[in-house]
Amino acid sequence: MAGGSFASRNFLVPGCSQVPYDPLNPSPVATFHHPASLNALQRFKQARFMLRHTNRASNPAWYQEALELDLQLHLRVDGPSVSSFFFERRKGLWSKGPTLAEAELRDPVKMEACAVEILKQTRSFKASALGVILHLADEFATAELKPALDNPAALQDLREAAYQKPASILDDSSIAPEQNSWRVLPYPAQGSGVIGTTITLTRQYAPLLATLRQTGESDNFPIITHALSAPLVAVMGLAHCAPFVPEKAAVAILQYPWFTALVFFNEHADLLLIRTLQHRHLRHAPNLRHALTTTNASLELIDPDLFILSLGLDLDPKLHGDLTKAFPGSRVEIVTPVTPDGVPAWCPEPVIAATLPPKGEPARSLTFGILRSEKWALQDFLSSPREVVEIYPTRSEMQLLRGLRLARLGIFAVGVLVLAWIALGILEVVRYDEWAFDPSQTAIIKSRLNKLTVERQTSEHWDNLLEDRSKAWTAMELLSRLFPERCGVMVKGFGHTVRPDSTSGVAKIGFVKEWKITGVARDEALDRLNALNTQEGISARFNEIARVTGNPAFNPALGNRSLAVNVRTQENSGFRPLPVEETYDTDESSYPFNFDLTITQRFEATDPLAISVTKVP
Repeated sequence: MAGGSFASRNFLVPGCSQVPYDPLNPSPVATFHHPASLNALQRFKQARFMLRHTNRASNPAWYQEALELDLQLHLRVDGPSVSSFFFERRKGLWSKGPTLAEAELRDPVKMEACAVEILKQTRSFKASALGVILHLADEFATAELKPALDNPAALQDLREAAYQKPASILDDSSIAPEQNSWRVLPYPAQGSGVIGTTITLTRQYAPLLATLRQTGESDNFPIITHALSAPLVAVMGLAHCAPFVPEKAAVAILQYPWFTALVFFNEHADLLLIRTLQHRHLRHAPNLRHALTTTNASLELIDPDLFILSLGLDLDPKLHGDLTKAFPGSRVEIVTPVTPDGVPAWCPEPVIAATLPPKGEPARSLTFGILRSEKWALQDFLSSPREVVEIYPTRSEMQLLRGLRLARLGIFAVGVLVLAWIALGILEVVRYDEWAFDPSQTAIIKSRLNKLTVERQTSEHWDNLLEDRSKAWTAMELLSRLFPERCGVMVKGFGHTVRPDSTSGVAKIGFVKEWKITGVARDEALDRLNALNTQEGISARFNEIARVTGNPAFNPALGNRSLAVNVRTQENSGFRPLPVEETYDTDESSYPFNFDLTITQRFEATDPLAISVTKVP
């Protein structure tokens, strides 16, 4: 619960009397205070009251965004009309929403009844929360950023500043930021001249969204609001409905009842510029053709494709013909977004905002990629004031409070169980025969214990002597692994000896194992002999034998032991060079080299396989 400017909120629990709220003695009807105005104990009392009388700890919808909820109500206001649709996210179904008039969304008296009716209809879906997404299609304006802030690396900082301190980033100092809501929109295209612009909307619908949120809080039912700019959402939807042609610039003409938005794209379908034209009580913008001509010239766009989107009722149907005549070098097309049953084609923004594109579908351009992934087109223009949001504990804080509450019950239950366990343990101990132990039996028990100790020591002694230190079959396996069949080597002699490393006066002694191998070798076997003559090479072979045979005596890394190898090679005096086809593996004269291989493995007295030399107990 972070600090900030002071604020308070009323919270009503149905069925309880309405009395003032005291943080040290909360009642079911309370006025919540900003945590910065309370001391630590009062903040804890207020948070615990919320835990007891709200479902903020058990319903995660309080902390989700409206577009993430399973049930959504999309309201679209374009001036002449208000459209509403319910969207069941899990089922993917759209249905008609409540019939609303623009007066109900602005009149403080009517909007309360409107919020109650919306909540009533929501209950029929048996949902645990409602996301209300307001699509503002009755206004759209842009304002330039300060030229000094033209730094692409600072976009995220500008985005936060537009929400907190818009006056610090706006180029026009005469604008009153407190009357409007401002959000940054980037221009990713090269050649746009600036890194972006700001989109502004009035706060005329902020009381409506606040009323919806308060209605949900009073009924302990999450109503999460989100206000979108409809033209920005429509621009994001162009990625899936506009017929962009590679290496061809384009202009999207978004027709709304009260204004037209012109969106300019370069040949890579990246956003260059967006501007708006007011209709001034006409069916179309009177200066549309002039604005297109001058902007195309300033952006150096030659005969760009023109895409017309009619996003409202009763719009000018002659616009396509007029633009075809005015721009004969451009391809002029009417684009109709695909919408599901129940949503008209002139109202696609709710579908675009609520429906994710198919997984794995690549973005048409950088612009369309970041508009959705970084949510530039889904920015909330009328978000809850920060001082109101900070009144309520975060989700982690509510879960912590809930955990502490359950922990207290758990500690009490554990305490009762521990006491019961101790009591049962005492009763069980009293019943044991040892409870009536006779001290005179101590000598007998000690005698038995001594005998068992001697037996254990005897067993350990013989186990040590019978350890698997050296067996013939493992020695032969070593020979076959060192010189496999047809490796260019013929073994003439193989000897394996084991001798103890005796040291007087110790309980265990080490021992030394030695392998001597003699034979003859051809040229191709010299690399093998040289590899065996290294510590790494012989250790690798011994590790292999230990793994294959399961004999730990061959593991050079186990215990306290060392491994040495010596290979000597010399010319074979009896060698006779013959053609390959005339040589035989058993013909000693066909091998040009003699070799003598000695492997010595020493086991220290501290090794696990050291030999016990003490007498049998």
